[in-house]
Amino acid sequence: MKYGISFLGALVMLAAVACRATTVSVAPDCRDFTTGSTEICVTGSSRYYGFEGGFWAVRGDNDTTYDPLGALPAAFRHDGLRVRLVARIRNDLMSFHQAGPIVEIIDIRRL
Repeated sequence: MKYGISFLGALVMLAAVACRATTVSVAPDCRDFTTGSTEICVTGSSRYYGFEGGFWAVRGDNDTTYDPLGALPAAFRHDGLRVRLVARIRNDLMSFHQAGPIVEIIDIRRL
């Protein structure tokens, strides 16, 4: 019985780690992405926007603001933080923010 509880505890911890948000430390190389695909790779800065209740987004070096689906992970909520974002553009969704395209984060890391 004692070993069964320990095994169950280890299994629960493993499941919790496996289900965390995607914040892989190594992003794919942006050169692998082709123009016109629904996945983008962009460098830019984390920015806080105070309109529509306030939200965090990534302002790309290409002057496009990318609005993360759900929210920007807490570790990246520092105004001006340089990041590399790999995301899927979600044209099937709308937002009150209307700051730019809504994106589903695949990978994000500090630069």
